[in-house]
Amino acid sequence: MNNSRDTPFEMMEANLQALASRMPEVPACGILLSRMIMHIAREMAARFEHHIRPYGLTEAEFRVLTTLYSQPDGTAYPGELCVRTSQGAANMSRICDALVGRDLITRVLSAQDRRRMVLRITAPGEELVRDLLPRMFGLLRETMRVFTETEQRELTRQLKRLGAAFERVPIVEVAERAK
Repeated sequence: MNNSRDTPFEMMEANLQALASRMPEVPACGILLSRMIMHIAREMAARFEHHIRPYGLTEAEFRVLTTLYSQPDGTAYPGELCVRTSQGAANMSRICDALVGRDLITRVLSAQDRRRMVLRITAPGEELVRDLLPRMFGLLRETMRVFTETEQRELTRQLKRLGAAFERVPIVEVAERAK
């Protein structure tokens, strides 16, 4: 039986150890690491969402706004934003519809390529980013202070390696290996 003081990670680890005892080929360490990363990502998103929600934004919408804000001319193509914000095309379309509807971004045809849309952050969108983003810094600093700056850079380097590994292995190939 689990001790009520066990952390979610300790509970995950105990579950995976029990699974590995029944199925020794289970890559328990890799599964634990994957579950921990997903758990942390959900927790971070929930905390940021808590700060963003009063402004009527989702975390993904705010990520799109800050990404546009970070561009020298405040513009990007939807496909670029998908990559930079880790969003799919359908979700990006929904996000852009919401932001256009609130006058936080505009969407116009590209002058260079009439088949492409250009997204641009508006003055109200920039004002919202300038107001809201600094409010997020405290939460981030408090969370990340468990690591030194050097450790944060090393963790970033390791996570980039993990992300690159996921990009190299197509989803279809992994699914077919399981057969």
